[in-house]
Amino acid sequence: MLQHRANISGVILAGGKSARMGTDKALLKVGPYTLIETIAGVFRTLVDEILVVTGRPEKFARYGDKAVRDILPGHGPLGGIHAGLVQAVHSRVLVAACDMPFISAPLARFMIELPGDYDVVVPRYRGYAEPLCAIYGKGCIEVIEQRLTRGQNKITGFYEQVRVRYVEEEEMFQVEPHLERVFLNLNTPGDLKKARSLGGWY
Repeated sequence: MLQHRANISGVILAGGKSARMGTDKALLKVGPYTLIETIAGVFRTLVDEILVVTGRPEKFARYGDKAVRDILPGHGPLGGIHAGLVQAVHSRVLVAACDMPFISAPLARFMIELPGDYDVVVPRYRGYAEPLCAIYGKGCIEVIEQRLTRGQNKITGFYEQVRVRYVEEEEMFQVEPHLERVFLNLNTPGDLKKARSLGGWY
């Protein structure tokens, strides 16, 4: 088990418009803390640098070591991953969306420690990749830039061009038994209510 913070940067994506939620998702509370506080708290045990990618750095700077903007704006989460990779100190970044209240430190540690020279380490849950709870290497920067300049914003769209390690459910269950919570992201008030009930908060 990892006994110290790894040589990896953490990137929290907080640039979404939160249209369906009707308010800024990052600042919603599930339990005693806001979503971004919860994720930053987990990241502090795993990484030694936290970047928050946001269109409002002045609002979110205090949650990380620095807040940065998209370098190529208007491309959604893939643009945020790109900005984090370019501006991170380390060669790898652990990425999380700001609307995932149950991010798992044991699972993240497991992913960080996996052997092998991969550009992407990504969980695969119920047959689908979870690209907003994954590790990306700086080797992805060029291919992401190429896709962004062509308006190709699907996160997993570049995976076939790089070395990807999928983390399968049977592996994840060894370190994290509550995967149905880990990959829950909050888009609507109904999702928020569900998260609060799962966490025992009403």
